[in-house]
Amino acid sequence: METFTTQAVYEKGVLKPRKKLNLPEHSVVEIRVKATRSSKRKTSFASLIGMWENLSEKESSALEKALISTRRRSTAKIKRLAKTIK
Repeated sequence: METFTTQAVYEKGVLKPRKKLNLPEHSVVEIRVKATRSSKRKTSFASLIGMWENLSEKESSALEKALISTRRRSTAKIKRLAKTIK
């Protein structure tokens, strides 16, 4: 049987996968639970979580920090350019 990793949300005593699983109905599966960030704490890049689902927490955190840094530098550059235009 194929092994894969996916994310699920725990609600009212039930784990609900974030995406459709390619499994026959009533399949018995083995689950290993690893808690990640709280679903109530949204990061600025939460909409990209599906793209990062196979990354470790350390890798996704490093990537998010790099993106935030790039965004700050871009914003600063745009502000400098705007001042030269005025």
